[in-house]
Amino acid sequence: MIAKMMKADIVMWAKNGAKYLPLVLKRIDKVIPQDVVNHKILIDDSSTDGTPEIAKKHGWMVYKNPEGGIPSGANEALRHVTAPFFISIEQDILLTRDWWSKISKYMENPKIAVAQGIRICTHPVLKCLDEYHYSKIKDFTHGYSLDNNLFRTEVIRELGGFPNKCPFCTDAYIHRRVDESPYQWIMDGTVISQHIRPSLRYELQHYGNAIVKCRCKKFDGSAAIVNHGKILLTSPIRAIQVAIQKNCPNMIWFYPLYRLQIMKSIFLRRKRNRKLISEKKKKKN
Repeated sequence: MIAKMMKADIVMWAKNGAKYLPLVLKRIDKVIPQDVVNHKILIDDSSTDGTPEIAKKHGWMVYKNPEGGIPSGANEALRHVTAPFFISIEQDILLTRDWWSKISKYMENPKIAVAQGIRICTHPVLKCLDEYHYSKIKDFTHGYSLDNNLFRTEVIRELGGFPNKCPFCTDAYIHRRVDESPYQWIMDGTVISQHIRPSLRYELQHYGNAIVKCRCKKFDGSAAIVNHGKILLTSPIRAIQVAIQKNCPNMIWFYPLYRLQIMKSIFLRRKRNRKLISEKKKKKN
């Protein structure tokens, strides 16, 4: 019943998303009923490829990201939200057709602050890896993201908005705030959207870059090296398991390479952190 009465703003933070943005925005228009939509708000992070113009052409209001990065973009979007609910969709997500009909129903429970589906990569190898990963999750208590979510606006504002502790882990920090509050964050594993991934090289570079620049400590210290080193050593076995189960021969070489990229990025991260510490000491002296 609430889905028929509710109003929601749709928000997106984007940077150089012109290649896939027309597809993403057209899908949004098909999935989210027009009588539900209050405003469509895009926060642009200094794009150089015509992203703002594409958004405006599709009826979106465009604002600048004041500081750059996801936390700043998310909070700037929240600042412009006026509806009781808002939907966040990232620039590379194609919503599944039944996203709204299923996700909106969760908001009938006033204790639910956030509801979302899951997303599966479009690249066939990454798709197999995602499907294998989700097949191991029974209760969907992790794997949360910010790319296909329905938020209760008042609650997110009560919780202080989106944390800016890390440019890549905003989802983890806001989930923690919700988890520590009287409210709930729901993931529905039956609502499966598509995560556009153009190539395996892109995925390796994207994830590796995120590890290097992440501000959290989960990749720091000898424990991280030991843990990820063990996973790397056993990755050929896991690769064969996934390849057989998902009938994906390319997984045999890709998954070990993926784990190797993670280890490489951890060491690059250590090198980068040491350089930053050294530069800070020089400035003090």
